Amino acid sequence: MPVKADLYDRETYFREGLDDVTAVLGAEAEDALWRTSLLIMKPDGLAAAKLRTVLAFLAENDFTVVAARRIALDRMVWRELWRYQLTSATLDRFAVNDHVLRLSDALFMLLRSDGDHPVPATVRLSGLKGSATLSDQRPGTLRHRLGQPNRVLSFLHVADEPADLVRELGLFFEHPARVEVITAMTYTEPSEADRTVLDEAVWSDARPARSLNAPEALERLRAAVRDSADEDRETAEAVLRQLASLDAGERLAWRALRRRLNRLGVKADPWDLALVGTTYIRYDDPDASKRITNPPPGAWDSH
Repeated sequence: MPVKADLYDRETYFREGLDDVTAVLGAEAEDALWRTSLLIMKPDGLAAAKLRTVLAFLAENDFTVVAARRIALDRMVWRELWRYQLTSATLDRFAVNDHVLRLSDALFMLLRSDGDHPVPATVRLSGLKGSATLSDQRPGTLRHRLGQPNRVLSFLHVADEPADLVRELGLFFEHPARVEVITAMTYTEPSEADRTVLDEAVWSDARPARSLNAPEALERLRAAVRDSADEDRETAEAVLRQLASLDAGERLAWRALRRRLNRLGVKADPWDLALVGTTYIRYDDPDASKRITNPPPGAWDSH
């Protein structure tokens, strides 16, 4: 993909990641990049208790977790992570993502696949993961199995090819931690410390899953607004009208809604807000496009 090659060529995160991969792994770098991938469980995927399903899917498809770290997808990190895809996104989508991704830390997992496969592990996992767009999801893909509720609550992120793996290592980790994670690219099992991180996440995943029913979340939000109506009846009525318009298929002006809710002092459940926001906003600006899109299926097979 010439566009990606041009954008990554002088990019800070890619260059730092590549330099460290080369320095740490030396002659083993090419094989390690072929066999290594990464998967990040986003806060929504952890809240929905999807980790054990993801781990089972990975095991079924010859992926082993060799490192696990908790990371924060703060507003700067996730904007940099998806900077070349967010060129099509609305400002409301930025704001909703900020809300969702700060609800908890994410879980970074470095994966190794030692089988004899025709494409790199990143490419293979990207295909197995499936599309975040519900209408494009194919049976048998990971996202189809997980049953994500909408395009934004996609539960997870993976690197699409080796160049993305290198870039994201440069983005997520400072140098000492990055060297540790790169070193783990040659492991066949996680270190004791990383195993503890993963075991704790699996234990948390056994707790009751968060409901991701958007209509129910919308009703609870309406009730919370009514409970706060005495503080500012005019604003409360405006919010209720805005929420009622969603039943008629209108898209949600999320940032305006949040300003009104803050003015009212509404005590809404954070995940109810996340569900309402991610379900009803407009995701993309008309006529806008991503700088980088995924290559067509099978593109790697021909090289």
